[in-house]
Amino acid sequence: MPSPIARYLDLLDDQREAIFRQVGALPDAVLWYRPGPRVWSIGEHLDHTRVINCFARRLMIAYFPLASIFAHLFRRRPYEAEIDDVYKRPGFPMNVGWIWPPKYTPWRPVSVGFLHEALRAEHAAYRRFYTTRDEQLLGHVVPVDPVIGALNLVQWLRVQGYHDAHHYERVRVRINDPEYARTAAAAGEQRGERAEWGYSRE
Repeated sequence: MPSPIARYLDLLDDQREAIFRQVGALPDAVLWYRPGPRVWSIGEHLDHTRVINCFARRLMIAYFPLASIFAHLFRRRPYEAEIDDVYKRPGFPMNVGWIWPPKYTPWRPVSVGFLHEALRAEHAAYRRFYTTRDEQLLGHVVPVDPVIGALNLVQWLRVQGYHDAHHYERVRVRINDPEYARTAAAAGEQRGERAEWGYSRE
């Protein structure tokens, strides 16, 4: 049976590829349409997942060398690999994404393909981090998140999967809503953008 780390890394990849298959060749008019003044577009949700993955990975790279010294004392002990979906916990703050704003926005747009490749590259960097370090040490390096609490780096990897899935679901709801696409297309036409997408085949 694959290790928890292998399963969680594969989950990141599988979820990413599934959502981008659903998104398809989304035109900019729909990709970067904001349904409200302070509501992210589909593209911003996708890029935010890359930004927070990158932030967490860089933090782990800096934290691991020192923390692993202490973790060596416990490396022969079992560690907890599972964790609940923290985003479904009652009272969990869901409005903190602004701390890690997406790099690409309606004012700095890129293509769906660019977002896909950028996120794929970030997940590949995650895989390099986790597969080049002792799993027993990863399981005993325990940072403390101010909201989630104490969790080891294996559990943190699972939380990243939950986080990605949370944003992918928001994207999925929009691309499955014909009215959203029509509104986005109309807004794009007002700005002189073309919005030829699946919903035009109705």
